Amino acid sequence: MLKNNDIEGVVKYRFPEAVALIITKNKTGKVDLCPVGFFTLASWEPKAWVISVYKTHYTTSVLKDTKEFVLCLPSFEQVEDVLYCGSVHGWKIDKTKNIKLKFIQSKHIKPPLIDNSIACFECKVAEEYDAMDHVLFLGEVVASYESNKNWKDKIYNWDDKKLGTLKLGGKSKKINYSPVG
Repeated sequence: MLKNNDIEGVVKYRFPEAVALIITKNKTGKVDLCPVGFFTLASWEPKAWVISVYKTHYTTSVLKDTKEFVLCLPSFEQVEDVLYCGSVHGWKIDKTKNIKLKFIQSKHIKPPLIDNSIACFECKVAEEYDAMDHVLFLGEVVASYESNKNWKDKIYNWDDKKLGTLKLGGKSKKINYSPVG
């Protein structure tokens, strides 16, 4: 039987949620990476992803200005860098100086791909929508890439503030939700 509960209490049932990295590059060449849990395929033909980014994030500013991004599905081997990118502000810090991820030049847009990730999608922003405290960006996929990494090694956000995989007995890492710098 359903019972009435507070919204925060019920929203927790969305976990575990897959984590993607949104990679942007501003007009002066600064690359930024923003981990997100709010993303999904939004169209089959043409292929398009919708991502939801907090309005005040640096990534939102760059997306509005450049109209392009890479949606990357990182592997669990890359979790430390994903954690770091989610714990510092792109407005204040060049995240690329403190991570080990290897970048590869994309073919159709300026933001780079991440080597050894599970998959990457080059996207051009087709539409942008106000979504209360977030902005939705509809990105048409112009190119896609996959590695030989196992899709089961995708990173998921667990409700207990840990990143992990869905593998039985999979490892997890603690999330720091308090940005530094």
